[in-house]
Amino acid sequence: MTHHFSRAKMSLKATAFFTEISAAVNKDMVKKVKAVFQWNVTQDGATAGTWTVDLKNGDGKVFEGAPKKKANCTLTISDDDLMALAAGDLDPMNAFMGGKLKIGGNIMLAQKLTAIFDAAKPKAKL
Repeated sequence: MTHHFSRAKMSLKATAFFTEISAAVNKDMVKKVKAVFQWNVTQDGATAGTWTVDLKNGDGKVFEGAPKKKANCTLTISDDDLMALAAGDLDPMNAFMGGKLKIGGNIMLAQKLTAIFDAAKPKAKL
């Protein structure tokens, strides 16, 4: 599988996280989740990178940039907070309630994100 991540985003720790997710995405995940997520990762308060996690179509895929069609759920989080979330050091609900994680679109779909984090966790050394 080819990964579509630009060198400019290599300074973001999120790049490694989305690479791990990309390797873990499969048909079973698509069947369970049935949604397209857009992740806006910020650094110093500004969006530094955008990734799409498509768990709605085909075998699923992860790529840098916004989705072709509108995402079902958009998540905005800082690079550091995303890493804490991925490592299990930051609870998603606490992140949301504390304003560290902003969710747009279908907020209920955010509950399905545990499948994504669980898939990336065993291999991720973040």
